[in-house]
Amino acid sequence: MGRNNIEEPTVVTEKGSNGFLMEYEGAEILCEYGLPVAKSKLARTEEEAIELANTIGYPIVLKGMSRDIVHKTEAGIVKVNITNQTQLIKSFNEVLTNASNYNSEAKMAGVLVQEMASKGIELIIGIKKDPIFGHQLVIGFGGTLVEIMKDFSMRMMPVSKEDIAEMIKELKSYPIIEGYRGQQGINKQKLIDICLGLNNLVAERPEIEELDLNPIMFSGNEAAICDVRILVGNDQKNEVSNRDLTNVKYMLNPRSIAVIGASTNEKKNGGRLFRYIVENNFDGELYPINPGATEIKGYKAYPSLKEVPGEIDLACIIVGAKHVPQVMEECIAKGIKAAIVYSSGFAEIGEEGQALQERLLSLAEEGNIRVLGPNSIGIASPSKNIYTAFGAALESKVKVPGNIGFISQSGAMGSALLSRAWEQGAGFSRWVSVANEADLTIPDFIEVLAEDELTNVITVFMEGIKDAKAFKKATEKAFQQKKPVLVFKTGRSSVGKRAVQSHTGSIAGDDAVFSAAFKKYGALRIDHIEELIDVSRAFNIQRLPKGNRVGVLTASGGACSVIADLCSEKGLEVPELKESINEIKELIPSFGSAQNPVDVTAEVIAKPEMFKKVMETLTRDSNIDGVIVMLTTNADPGATVIAQAILDVFNESDKPIVVGRLGAEAIATQAMDFYQKNAFPVYSTPEKVVNVMDYLVRYSKISQEKK
Repeated sequence: MGRNNIEEPTVVTEKGSNGFLMEYEGAEILCEYGLPVAKSKLARTEEEAIELANTIGYPIVLKGMSRDIVHKTEAGIVKVNITNQTQLIKSFNEVLTNASNYNSEAKMAGVLVQEMASKGIELIIGIKKDPIFGHQLVIGFGGTLVEIMKDFSMRMMPVSKEDIAEMIKELKSYPIIEGYRGQQGINKQKLIDICLGLNNLVAERPEIEELDLNPIMFSGNEAAICDVRILVGNDQKNEVSNRDLTNVKYMLNPRSIAVIGASTNEKKNGGRLFRYIVENNFDGELYPINPGATEIKGYKAYPSLKEVPGEIDLACIIVGAKHVPQVMEECIAKGIKAAIVYSSGFAEIGEEGQALQERLLSLAEEGNIRVLGPNSIGIASPSKNIYTAFGAALESKVKVPGNIGFISQSGAMGSALLSRAWEQGAGFSRWVSVANEADLTIPDFIEVLAEDELTNVITVFMEGIKDAKAFKKATEKAFQQKKPVLVFKTGRSSVGKRAVQSHTGSIAGDDAVFSAAFKKYGALRIDHIEELIDVSRAFNIQRLPKGNRVGVLTASGGACSVIADLCSEKGLEVPELKESINEIKELIPSFGSAQNPVDVTAEVIAKPEMFKKVMETLTRDSNIDGVIVMLTTNADPGATVIAQAILDVFNESDKPIVVGRLGAEAIATQAMDFYQKNAFPVYSTPEKVVNVMDYLVRYSKISQEKK
């Protein structure tokens, strides 16, 4: 019988032009790691196929094997439920004919003869190698509808048993996996064993870029991998460098500053930058550099850096891009160790700008100068009255010092958020615009702020990451210092740079990889930009809850219902109270509710002191991990009494207490001023209050998993 273009099979794991191994090659690799692949073997003739079918046992599946055909079903080279020899011979030849019709140039290695697995629950397990973060494991509901359903969970590899168990529970199809309406679920241990085996696979074969096991058929206590697709590439290792960040201190706490490009015209960026430094009372030495000026805002101007008599900690470079390399050479000659480059016209404009940026970086490395930028709008340190920035946020009349560190890749967005945060009373220790990151990066500043005594929480507005290992190192340092890293990342809907050829690549996009990485590294991802300030303020002062059990305290039955509904949506439990319920009953009116959510009723207006006693009792309850207080329209002076009560209980408790107030601020100005003076955030809607508590619970879970 003719072989119909069947060639000698090549060495296992040798990839084809499209990078994919053939299924039988992938199956042989999986078998080396003890994974439960459905029994199969390659046949190159009808006779071999008949012999293999008799050995494996009917029913069987036939699959054409060719490096030139990726999607076998589409090509018609998969034949299922073959129950006898006559059907086998017919199907074998149909596979070869269909392959030739689909791609006449396709070279066939043979036809895979595979046992047909019993019907059951179909899952997909996949691996995707991200160029930044490395291998990611995906578990999802499998089969032919995998891209439509998009029911999957992802984690960075290696994964633990606990990771896998959590991933399974995150699936929308979890009830089916567990067993639903009398139908048997899967053997979860089999699933766990497969995932742990894949840990070993990618550790020993890091060149694997994508892997699909779809479907894996779970039937009874058994599991069978019915289809294997592996894409291999090159193993590119990204070693983390030990970067010396010592000189960054000259940016954050400079004793002397030179502004190269300072201007007498305050409509220019150089004029605005110099004005902000002066008007915010910088108390160190200040040197404006401008060959056309003798004095700027009362400070003697110098034609160049070499004429400056004293030492300079920080060079603020705000000249045309083409002049920046010359200025950097002058910085080297002067012995300056830190520079902020505000100038645009570098990598962001294309190849010419990229070359200029590389020249800038080369000079910085030559002179051991740490550089922020280019294209940065600078650094603000409100707690130190140092404003080496020119963002429009600095026009704010009130600049609030505090303990929130903020790092932003986008200068405009960072400036806007800073102004809005100040408006809400949020206080900052440091605000940094990293921009092009030619030298200093987001991970660098996370690492620096992790050791900054002024900073309690680190907030990041991110567009992307260049170095995953540096990010991991930085976030782990912040975690060790008990400084939460909160990240808002743009680009949730961005399309990947190349078309993917696997199910895993299709369902597990770039954004899902970032989410998995943040979770692995201990950073908390913030879902919406408007939440960034709210959550930062909470993490600046709040304790972490030990669990998700929330006590709710209001003076309104309607507010009780709203908060309870929102908690349910977020997966926050509003449990029955334990030992506190009888005491609360004695404290509140009979028409109130002593059960969680607790309604103290409008009686609190006449008896504001009652509020503190109820709150103390609720907070102590052993069934409660954190408390939400939702105020409605309380007014001064009672509102101030309640504000004092909230702060008193908060300071005495080890549990988070998140407060919302729905009424107009104008009727409780004294109370609102009291909250602000104590840096205690009060949120304007029930949704915000519950969101903040949810983020505290999320981060608490991350923290517990990392310990």
